[in-house]
Amino acid sequence: MDKKSIRIAIFIPPMIGWGGGPQFLSKIAAHLSEKHYVEIFTTKFSLKGLNFNKAKLTLIKPLNKYLSPIAYLIKKTKDFDLVILTSFPTNLASITHKPSITICASPTLFLYEKEHFLKKLGLKKKIMLILKNVFLKKLDLLSAKKTTLFLSVSERTKRKVKRFYKRNSRIFYPGIDFDEFKSGRYGNYVLSVSRFVSHKRVDMVIKSMGYVKNKKIKLKVVGCGEEENKIKELCEKYPNVEFLGFVSDKKLKELYANCLALVYVPIDEPEGYAPIEAGASGKATIGANEGGLKETVVNRRTGFLIDNVSPIKIAEKIDFFAENRKIAKEMGKEAKRYTKKFDWENTLGVLDTAIEDVVRD
Repeated sequence: MDKKSIRIAIFIPPMIGWGGGPQFLSKIAAHLSEKHYVEIFTTKFSLKGLNFNKAKLTLIKPLNKYLSPIAYLIKKTKDFDLVILTSFPTNLASITHKPSITICASPTLFLYEKEHFLKKLGLKKKIMLILKNVFLKKLDLLSAKKTTLFLSVSERTKRKVKRFYKRNSRIFYPGIDFDEFKSGRYGNYVLSVSRFVSHKRVDMVIKSMGYVKNKKIKLKVVGCGEEENKIKELCEKYPNVEFLGFVSDKKLKELYANCLALVYVPIDEPEGYAPIEAGASGKATIGANEGGLKETVVNRRTGFLIDNVSPIKIAEKIDFFAENRKIAKEMGKEAKRYTKKFDWENTLGVLDTAIEDVVRD
């Protein structure tokens, strides 16, 4: 290792499933391990196909998910020059570890924006969530106070870090390997790519196909997650919807390349990989006008952002693209130009500079 090399510990939350978060963290670890000694610590890991390059992966105890905050608090890292933290409960490690950088996708939702969770829970789970707020919110706020530097994944997150944590932060956009995505034809299907969890609103996208007038257009649903059975059953109710579930990276790129457009309407998404990947593939996005999508999609230029999103409103935009393929193509080309700024080559420098600043100071 050269003179500038340092020892970095990266704490990541339990990794189960599939989505942008694991891709983001694996890319960071792989990048940093080219120059530094990097060790990743987590309480659970069951993902395949991620490339951590030279970084070492270590499981820490206790492994029980309810006790995982303790694992991150008590893990000793005295042999490391820097600790990089991510989402709850890893961020709690800033209380006992210095110096630290917290890469924040969002202040912990169930602590600060719990309304979405409460309305979907039964009485017992509501009580548990309220108790979590009582015991964990103070720790979460203390961790925000203790961390050396915040990196926010979007302007939206930066505002929330300031609002809830009273801290300033730098923008560090999660990126993609832009040149790995290719443009293809504009086929007779729109694409949904998302984890199957309630706040991604994949069910709303599926239901929109009941209102689509153009019978040639299909919806292909890609993803996996805790609501997979529910999503699969819903897809079976619509003849113009095809459930694909988890697909390989190669297959996903083919689906992006040849779709008519992406449909992606999560609740207040921090940033969202799918619109960036679609844009790199020369495809427009039909999205929700909220959260980080207002940064990854330019309304009426690289796609459509819908206010008060609903199945009917989504269907209207799908029909618009189906009947106006020239506009779909023009928006797709503009999306490809716009999303070039999210290439890892343009974003990883922010992380490198932050590390240099924190370690030097």
